[in-house]
Amino acid sequence: MKTRRITVCCAIILMLLMFRPIYKANCQNYVEYSIQINSDGSALWKITSFSDLNASIDTLNGFQNKVSNLIDSASVATSRDMSIKEDSLQINTTISSDSKTTEYSFLWQNFSILKGNQIIFGDVFQVNGFFSQLYGAAALQISYPSTFSVKSVTPVPYQRDDTAKTLDWARTQDLVSSQTNVILIQSSLNNSNQNNWQEYIIIAVVVAVGVTLSFVGVYRLKRRKQSPSTTLIPVEFAEVETEEDKILNLLKTSGGSVRQSAIVDQCRFSKAKTSQLLSVLEKKGIITRYKRGRDKIVNLAEREKSE
Repeated sequence: MKTRRITVCCAIILMLLMFRPIYKANCQNYVEYSIQINSDGSALWKITSFSDLNASIDTLNGFQNKVSNLIDSASVATSRDMSIKEDSLQINTTISSDSKTTEYSFLWQNFSILKGNQIIFGDVFQVNGFFSQLYGAAALQISYPSTFSVKSVTPVPYQRDDTAKTLDWARTQDLVSSQTNVILIQSSLNNSNQNNWQEYIIIAVVVAVGVTLSFVGVYRLKRRKQSPSTTLIPVEFAEVETEEDKILNLLKTSGGSVRQSAIVDQCRFSKAKTSQLLSVLEKKGIITRYKRGRDKIVNLAEREKSE
């Protein structure tokens, strides 16, 4: 009896050892797709392959050929110009003790349609054998910008997280349909916040201008108070030079004697007015005149007395 039990246990252990490599291989060889939708219409693709150590991986040239052929087919199917962004193709491999993880990534330009405040995508999956041209059917996760929300999505994902901004499908086969369509719309909350920020900026500018003008006004007021006051001399007390004074000043600066014609020229009086002014001064005894040729010599009376 004991011998029989030992035989059964050994058989079970042997069977487990035989199935372990198969289980291990099946668990390790699988693919996951991740697409990050960008607000400029592009999409960052990441394809993660989990495999055992002996599994082969694609070369960069092989990966580039697959992606280029797929994008060309999608461009024809959607009638939109599409391309790979230069230098975006990358292959990164991480090796552990019994497996390896390979990540293929590239940036697909013009993957989505931009229409107003909406991002629309999904028409590329109309390409026949879309995922077969890459690395086969697998699970797919699509993420989108935080400022957008889902307006509609077909087919319905098996998991949707509006907080994390992700859509998940367990099988890529569900997306290979002409009805596949996802519409993202810019969140109204984001627009409201943007408008609020614009209002805050306008208010801040107005307040800053008001404060600046107030400081300028106070500064000018202080300057006026600190500046010395100017005394205005009333017109009636201001000293005004008369026409007679002009003649007398000219005589004084000329040594007390000057020709009458010189007075006409320098004081800019007419001959008649000059003669009239000199007659008044002569009657007052301030000047004397005598004829010399066609002109007259005008002297200060003080000068003649001193002589």
